[in-house]
Parts: sequence; C-alpha cells; structure tokens
Amino acid sequence: MTDQPTGRGDRSAEPSGSALSRLHRPDLYVSAAVLIICGLLFARTFAFDSVPSSLAQNVQPTTFPRLVLIVIMIIALILPFEFGQKWRAGIDLDSDRREPIPPIVFLTGAALLVFVGVMPWLGTFVGLLMIAALLPLLWGERRWKILVPYVVIFPTGVMWFFSEVLRVTFLPGIVGHIFW
Repeated sequence: MTDQPTGRGDRSAEPSGSALSRLHRPDLYVSAAVLIICGLLFARTFAFDSVPSSLAQNVQPTTFPRLVLIVIMIIALILPFEFGQKWRAGIDLDSDRREPIPPIVFLTGAALLVFVGVMPWLGTFVGLLMIAALLPLLWGERRWKILVPYVVIFPTGVMWFFSEVLRVTFLPGIVGHIFW
C-alpha cells in the first residue's frame, strides 16, 4: 500500500526542495506570456491622454487599466507556485489539462471580441444587455425564469451603479441618447 493519494499520477513529477523545481513549467510559460502581454498593455497606458483634474471624475484614464493589469500580473506571478501547493493537498492539476480545450472556450472568446468591436456603435448599456443575454445562451442556459431577470437586472444595476454612484460616463451608442 502506498501513501500516495488517488489522482496524483506519477510521483516522479512531485515538486522537490529547490525553489526552481517547485515551479510548474506549463504554468511558468503561461505566466510569462501573461506578464509580457500585461507589460505591453501597461506600457500602452503611458500613451493615454491626461485629463485635467477638474474633469477626471476622481481618477485619471490610466488609473483603472493600470490597477487591473497590476492585479493580473500579481496573479500571474502566483500561478506557477500553485501546482506545488495543490500537489501537497493531493490534487493533480495536470489531470484536467490532458483533455483538449472545449470549443466553447473559443466561441466565448470570439463573442467577447465581437462585443468589444460593436460596443462603440451599440453603446455600453445595449452592449451589456447583449452580452448578458448571449453568453448564457451560448453556454447552454435555458432556464428562462432565471435568465430573463438576470439579463434585465444585472446590466441595469451595473449601469446605475457606475453612472449614478461613481459618476462614470459611458458610450451612449445608438439608443443611449434616449436614456441619458
């Protein structure tokens, strides 16, 4: 009988003592790619126009994207170490990774890219309504009693919170001038 928890697979892949050996190579590559992309996007924020303080709505246009990128970079730095922690807990992260990426992942990515592309024309509110309706349908949600209230309440709540509480202005789009 072995002391190896089920689902661990080959014991030889277990992280050993040195810091470098505790890094999971696939996660290290993913982290490096994420850090490079975030670094390039962070550098891009230096090209944003600055807004006079009186018009900045409490923050400069660069603040929010930079904060989001910093959080993503911190998470990316933690990612390669997760494997060792999960391994000690008896969880083999690689077991799920052996399966191919489901097509729904690529469909979701394509839908989000289309959403970003049509957002200036549709406007923020209509765009949020569209994506709140289409993504759950794409993922197979068919419980209309849950879906309809979600599609109405979530985008409306988000728009209200950001526009009324935080005083953020959004792209009006094709019907936005009716409401704002």
